Amino acid sequence: MPLLARRPFLQLSLGSTLCAAALPQAWAREHLPARAESPAVGVDPLLVASGLTARWQASMKQDLGWTARWTAMDTDVILTQLEQGQIDAGLFLSHPRADALDKQGLIYNRKTIAQTDVLLLGPQEDLAGIRSETDPGRALTQVLAAASAGAVRWQQPPAGSSLAALADQLTQGLASKGLTATSKIPAGHAPAYRLMSRAQWLKTPPRDEKLKVWLADKPALTLQAQIACSFRSRHAGAKLLVSWLQWPLAQSAVKASRPAWQPVKE
Repeated sequence: MPLLARRPFLQLSLGSTLCAAALPQAWAREHLPARAESPAVGVDPLLVASGLTARWQASMKQDLGWTARWTAMDTDVILTQLEQGQIDAGLFLSHPRADALDKQGLIYNRKTIAQTDVLLLGPQEDLAGIRSETDPGRALTQVLAAASAGAVRWQQPPAGSSLAALADQLTQGLASKGLTATSKIPAGHAPAYRLMSRAQWLKTPPRDEKLKVWLADKPALTLQAQIACSFRSRHAGAKLLVSWLQWPLAQSAVKASRPAWQPVKE
């Protein structure tokens, strides 16, 4: 080929090669799933305060190259925003409302990824008469009866919380009804009986109160950390996050958080 004709040919060939190489990249950019990374995730504050989300975030950055956008909010708020599609996924504590949303198809891909024990705490003295009680439901019912009689104080869990739902479940609805109208403020200044997760007890125990653990390590006294995706959002990164939190690297972070959090038993 003559020298003068060779230069345009080489320029044309090189240009064609560069265009051909750029096409797959451009095509990939155009066909990437919308918002495929960094899903917006509502997280119960207990998971944040106990350090579990920080462990996950460090491992996620290393493993996936991106991290979820955590926003702390109470479990009942998370479930509302999942229902409305305002967040892509939610990390919440087990709650009957999550069961209802799951059945309605408004959340999906729900998985349990960790659990924490719940403790029944109270004053050092056995004011409620539960020393020999081993059943959580009967023990809590006895505490509520003693509180209604004015013998002890009972600290109600926050309304709508997972702890409130658990107390209601254990007492067959008695806990949510509150104390009876005949309740008296008990004499003395003994600490109130209450339910508290082990994760919170270890991280931020109540100050200036001498509390005793009256009941613990019971299967009925647990809260599960669960994740689910919003049906209205359908975020690809949220689906990947659900899978990743079940992988060994993420579960090793749960094991490292013992005894505050425990892996889910198979």
